[in-house]
Amino acid sequence: MKIVFIADAHLKGLEDPNQKTLVKFMEEGFDNVDTLVILGDLFDFWAGDNRIAYRNYLPLLESLLSLKDKGVKIIYLEGNHDFSMGSFFTKKLGASVHPDAFALDVGGGRVYLSHGDTAAMTLGYRLWRGFLRSPVFRVVAFLATPMVVWKSARCLSRRSRNQGKGSPWLDSVLRDFARKKINEGFSAVVMAHSHVAGVHREGSGYYANPGPWADKLHYLVYDGKTFRLERWKAR
Repeated sequence: MKIVFIADAHLKGLEDPNQKTLVKFMEEGFDNVDTLVILGDLFDFWAGDNRIAYRNYLPLLESLLSLKDKGVKIIYLEGNHDFSMGSFFTKKLGASVHPDAFALDVGGGRVYLSHGDTAAMTLGYRLWRGFLRSPVFRVVAFLATPMVVWKSARCLSRRSRNQGKGSPWLDSVLRDFARKKINEGFSAVVMAHSHVAGVHREGSGYYANPGPWADKLHYLVYDGKTFRLERWKAR
């Protein structure tokens, strides 16, 4: 068994060199991988079936399809920059998509998976998150042109991308949340969002975070027994 976890690439489009690097990783670094778990914010913006976003992320989308053809199962936990993943992910790619959290049964235990943004939400963020996933937003996005939605979302993403990321406070919040889930019976908790990579013993289980692919090229591997952090280096 080999599961790869990746998150927080915040890919910005065709001009982003991180997309090319991630494509290369998927082409060369997935030997004997059974499952790819994407823990959200793979994209700097993705909401529904926006054809501008699709065009900007086409190299990566084609790589994901190649993984599917090789038999790799894909699980997608939506983040705060990518949500309502749309028909490409749910139908064409056949990914298992989850808007909030998912319990994965592996190695005789249950692993709690989530992007991590819901671990501690302010009232303002809860309302904003609810709006972005509401029928009202879908109507607004439908009435606006795809380019308007794309440009507006890119502007909002630039403002929110670095808020609290890499901070000890956010990392502590996620670890506290993970501890509670482990006390509820989960053998491990894997989240992202904080941009702080690590594997930590928490009571009877583990909390693991792959850290950001963006700039760091970090990812997490689970072999059925242990979690380990890796950093991609092209061959």
